[in-house]
Amino acid sequence: MKNDLELNHLKYFYYTVLEGGVAQAANRLSVQQPVVSKMLKTLEENLGKPLFWKKGRNKSLTDYGQLIFRHAQVVFDELDRIQHISDNPKHIKGVFNIGAAEPIVNYLFSPVFSKILTEFPNLNNNVYTTTQTQLLNMISNGQLDLGCFFYAPNFPKDLEIVKQIPFRFKLVVKKTESKNKDVIQSFIGSREVDDLSTHKFPTVQLMRKTHPKTRIIFSSNSISLHKQLVKDGKGVSIMPEFMVRNELSKNQFVDLYPKKKFIWDLMVIKRKSSHLNLIEDSFINHLVVQGGIND
Repeated sequence: MKNDLELNHLKYFYYTVLEGGVAQAANRLSVQQPVVSKMLKTLEENLGKPLFWKKGRNKSLTDYGQLIFRHAQVVFDELDRIQHISDNPKHIKGVFNIGAAEPIVNYLFSPVFSKILTEFPNLNNNVYTTTQTQLLNMISNGQLDLGCFFYAPNFPKDLEIVKQIPFRFKLVVKKTESKNKDVIQSFIGSREVDDLSTHKFPTVQLMRKTHPKTRIIFSSNSISLHKQLVKDGKGVSIMPEFMVRNELSKNQFVDLYPKKKFIWDLMVIKRKSSHLNLIEDSFINHLVVQGGIND
C-alpha cells in the first residue's frame, strides 16, 4: 500500500457506493463521470487492491471493498458530526443511530424519544431492531452510536458498557390461571436462561421453594413471545415491569412475588473509540428516568 491515501479519493469511492454507481456519484458531487472514475482508479492503486468486481457495465464491491466502505462510513459520519457541532441543542443537526431489541424499542423508547425530539428538533433519529449479534456488529462497525441490551454476555472487544441502568422485573401469570398449579409451575424462560452454559436459573430455583415441581417448559430470546404465552395462560414468565405495567394495572396479570425485588440492568453500549456527545448524554439521562429505581 502506498502512503498517499487522500480523503478526497475516499469521498469519491464512498459516494459511488452510497449512490449506486459512478454516474449517480458524479451527479451528487457535481463533477463529470471521468473525474469519479479517475479517483476510484487512484484509490485502488494507493490501496493496492481492487475495490470492485467488474462485469460489463456493472460493478459490485469486492470483500475488501466492503471492508473499506464500512470504515469510510465511520469517517464521513464523524465528519458530518463535526460540521454540525453546536452548543445549542435546538441548532444541532446530524444523525443519531441507536439499536435495541424490539421489546425495548416498543415499550421503552417512546417517552425517551418524545423528549429527544423536543430537545433536538433538527436531529435525524434512526432506530434499528434486529438480533443482538447484528446490533453489536453494527455498533462495532460505526453504523450505530449506541445500543441498549438487558443481556449481552459476549460483545466485541472494541465495545464498552458506558451506563448500566437498573430496571424492575416482574414474575407474572395470567389472572385467571393464578390458582392453576400446572400453569404456575410452568416457567417460560426469560433473559436469565439465554446463557445455557451456566445451567443456573435463579428465578426457577426461587419458585421451587414454594412450587417444587416448577420446570422450564419454553425459552427463547423473544420477551414479546413470552408475554403472549402468559396471556394465553401457558405459564409464568419474568419480564421488565414496563412491558407488563398495563396488564397488571388492569388486573389481567398477577405478580406472583409482589414483595420480591427482581432487578436487572439495561446496558448502554458504545465503541471504545467514540466519546459521548450531548445527544447521547441526554438520551442516557432520559433512560435513567424511565428506570425509576431510587431505592
